[in-house]
Amino acid sequence: MPVVETSTSLFRRERWLANRFWLVLPLLLLNAAVTPLLPAGYGTFSQEIPAALAAAESLLRMLVAAVPLLMPLTLRGQRPVWGLYATGVLVYAAAWAAVIAAPDSRWSTSLAGFTAPAWSSILWLAGIGAHSSLRFVPWYRPWMYLAAAGLFAGVHTTHAVLVWVWLQG
Repeated sequence: MPVVETSTSLFRRERWLANRFWLVLPLLLLNAAVTPLLPAGYGTFSQEIPAALAAAESLLRMLVAAVPLLMPLTLRGQRPVWGLYATGVLVYAAAWAAVIAAPDSRWSTSLAGFTAPAWSSILWLAGIGAHSSLRFVPWYRPWMYLAAAGLFAGVHTTHAVLVWVWLQG
């Protein structure tokens, strides 16, 4: 007997397409676009770091990128959240633009400037996680995603700091 899809069906395609992964996608595309333009120091990102740190960073990156697929995207009544997300995207893009446009500048070679693409990610991640819900997990609370995002940003920044220290010689 065929399954009849109704407007309240859990498996409606439109329901699954309206998720917060659409907010992650522009940042993934930005990263793909800037990767070939990065200064030499950023190419050493996988070297000279502890394996446990690299594993934690990869696991947390996958978690904070994949979980938004299960977060419904709601546009109404969340203006401050979208403001935080938009600000985060702009700061993140500006961090990359600064190190690409002027890799030898005082800012780009400073600890804060070199690591800015890592620590600024917490802003747009917070915009994704704030006031979120999670399909199939009634006990989910936004702080859970925000905690994972904070851990990712912390581990990612630690990785960037280690590379910066290593580059200082």
